[in-house]
Amino acid sequence: MSKIEITLQDIFCALKRHLVWICLTTFLFTAGAWAYARFFITPMYATTVSLCVFANQRTSDEVTSNQMAADARIAYTYEVLLTSQPVLEAISTSMDNAVSARALKSMISAKNVSGTQIINVTVINANPQLAATIANTLTEVAPTTLNSIARGGEMVAVDRAEVPTAPYSPDVGSYVSTGFILGLLLSCAVVILITLLDTTIWREEDLERSFKIPVLGSVPSMNASTKPGSRRKER
Repeated sequence: MSKIEITLQDIFCALKRHLVWICLTTFLFTAGAWAYARFFITPMYATTVSLCVFANQRTSDEVTSNQMAADARIAYTYEVLLTSQPVLEAISTSMDNAVSARALKSMISAKNVSGTQIINVTVINANPQLAATIANTLTEVAPTTLNSIARGGEMVAVDRAEVPTAPYSPDVGSYVSTGFILGLLLSCAVVILITLLDTTIWREEDLERSFKIPVLGSVPSMNASTKPGSRRKER
């Protein structure tokens, strides 16, 4: 017996035949992803504070392009120094060592707004109140600490950090979307694999393709329960 060829029509029919199973599997994966993100991942909260950096003390209200360029250059330096050990230790000391400098290293990130003198500092923690406290403490101790390190420049806080009310992560929507796509693809792949491995003869066309001979006739179903006019199922 020659190998049975599988067409796109066969695959489509198989997917349609197992549609309920595919939908159920997709739903289970989606629900599982939602439950995992909702109940098994610790929510993290993020708060941001902005800092403005000046290369030199301003003696007039006029700002030249050279001064702005100098501000941007030192802002890049301060971006790196904001997460340095001296700054982290100063924050820890100011908070009476409630959080160690090593722990602060993984909570604080600084990003200079490209081409400007603004630095955005983000603090992420499972405790929203603690995240805001760390960010505001940084704005208090960082200017003095960085000035002693860089030997120049000035930093001022643009705003104060607020206590976040909504978690920063996990992104439940992203987990749900991933679970839906994974469940759909996996269930369809299993159905297609079963179809490729299935050697059952389902239609007359399968006989013609397999044996290379025409079908002369077929035996109708003789099931007594079949009512006149009802649709007969063939296998």
